[in-house]
Amino acid sequence: MRKLALLLAASMLFASCASILNGSHQKVKIHTGENDEVLVNNEEAEKKGDKYLLERDMEPKQITIKREGYKSRNVTVMQYKKSPLYVLSWIPFGILFFPPFMDIGPKAYDYTRELELTDDMVSLPERDEEAKEIELESVSVDLEAGNIRYRSFPSYKNFIRTGGNTKTRISEDADEVKLENTVFSGLLNDLLREKGYIDTTERVLKNSYINNLLISASIEDYTFNYVISGYYMKMIYVDLTIKWKALDYYKSPIYELQTETTSGQFAVLNTNKRDETIHEAIKDAMEYGLIEFMNAKKVGELLHDRSDLELEASFEEIKLPAGSSFVSNLPEAVQASVTIKGKNGHGSGFAVSSEGHIITNYHVVSDTTELRAIMNNGSEYPVEVVRVSKVHDLALLKVDTTDLIPFRIGKASDIELAMDIYTVGTPTAEDLFQTITKGIISGIRDTEGGTKLLQTDASINSGNSGGALVTRDGLVLGVVSSKLRGFGVEGVAFGIPAYEITEKLNISIR
Repeated sequence: MRKLALLLAASMLFASCASILNGSHQKVKIHTGENDEVLVNNEEAEKKGDKYLLERDMEPKQITIKREGYKSRNVTVMQYKKSPLYVLSWIPFGILFFPPFMDIGPKAYDYTRELELTDDMVSLPERDEEAKEIELESVSVDLEAGNIRYRSFPSYKNFIRTGGNTKTRISEDADEVKLENTVFSGLLNDLLREKGYIDTTERVLKNSYINNLLISASIEDYTFNYVISGYYMKMIYVDLTIKWKALDYYKSPIYELQTETTSGQFAVLNTNKRDETIHEAIKDAMEYGLIEFMNAKKVGELLHDRSDLELEASFEEIKLPAGSSFVSNLPEAVQASVTIKGKNGHGSGFAVSSEGHIITNYHVVSDTTELRAIMNNGSEYPVEVVRVSKVHDLALLKVDTTDLIPFRIGKASDIELAMDIYTVGTPTAEDLFQTITKGIISGIRDTEGGTKLLQTDASINSGNSGGALVTRDGLVLGVVSSKLRGFGVEGVAFGIPAYEITEKLNISIR
C-alpha cells in the first residue's frame, strides 16, 4: 500500500508539473525605447534584471509604454501558451493515473516571451510661434446602422493565430447614431492644449481670422473588437473612420481628410467598468486620428498661411458716389439700414453710397447662397458681393436701388470714450428689423493684429452683426461684430471702428 501511495503521489506530481513547478510570475522581455516608462495594468511594472515580471493569474495585462513628447501606446497580453513543463505531464504515470489535460491551473500557461514595442510611437507636433492657434470645435457621431460592426475572438490564442483579421459582423440591433459629443471634444482639446495650440490665457480679444483655425471631426464608421476568456470580455479595441475638417475662423471648411485608425488594446480589468474601457479605447483611436490629421502636410501649410494679408493689402481703390445728402438723424438711420438674409440666417447692414452700396460683416455673407437685402419698407433685392476682407470681417455689397440715403463715415477723431452711441440692426428675428438700442462707448481696445475695437454696453444680438454704431446725428462710428470678436462675454459687445471701412476695403466715397 505504501508503494502504491508513493506511485500515485508521483503520478499526480508529474501530471500537474507545470502548475506545481512554474513560478507565480513569468519573466517577459519587453523591448522599448531607452527612456520609456513601462506600466502594467496602469501601475509601475515590476522588473527583475532586464525583464518584466507578469503574474500568472490568467488575467489580462495591459502594457502601457510612455515616452516623453509622444502618445502612450497600449498593448494587452494574456497567457495562452502551455508551459514547457507541461511535457512532463505526459510521462507514463501521468497518462495512466492523472491525465495531463487536467493540468489547467494558472501556472500551466505562459505569456509570449518577448514583446517588441519600440516602434509605432507617434506624436502631435508642437506648435511653433508662427503657427495659428487651433481648437477642436466639435466631434459628431454620424453612423448609419450598416457602419456599426463588431468582431469577436473566442480566445486570446485565436486572436494571435488570426492576427486580428477575422470578418466583422454588422450589429443586428444597431440603429443609426447621430449626435454631438462634447466629451471627446474636451478630451482632444486637452491634447491640443498640451502642445500649445490653445491659448490658456483669459483674454477676450485673442481670436481672429488670421491667427485661428478650427477643427471638426465626424465618426462615420465604428468597429468594436473584443477578446473573450472564460466567458468574459477581457480585451477591447476599436477601429474608427473619422472625417476631419479644417475650418477657418468663420467656420467655412477649407480642408478635409479621412483617417482610419485602430486604438491600442485595453484590458478589461473590472467587468463593472467595461463601458469606461470602451470609452478609453474610442478616445485613444480618436487621438491617433487627430495626430495623423495634424501631421498632414496641408494642415501644416494652413497653420502658417497668412496670404490673405498680402491679398487684401493689394486691393485696388473702389470709388463710390456719395450723393447729395446723408443720414442726419436716427429716423433716417433706420431708413438707411437693411437686413441681410441668407440661407442659414440673417445679419444687418447699412448704405454708404447713393447707388445701393452696403457695408456689413464678412461673416454675414460668408455663405453667399440666396443672399437678399430687405429694406425698411419690406422690399427685397438680390445682393452682389463686391469685395470682402476676411481679415477684418468687412464686406462691401451692391443692390440695384437708388432709394437709400447713405451714411457718413466717421473718423478716428470722432470717437470719444463714454460718448453716447446707438445701434441700428435686426436682432434675433427678422420681424425685429431696424431696432435701435442705446449705450456708450465703454472702451477702445487694441487687438493682436494691431487694429482697434470699440467696446459698447448697448444691447446687441447675433442678428445685429454688420449693423451700424451711430451718433444721434447719424454719423457711423463703427460696424457691429460682437459675436465673433468676444466669445463667451455677456453685456459686452464690440464694433469695428468706422474709419477701417475705407482703409481695409480700400474704398473712397466722393
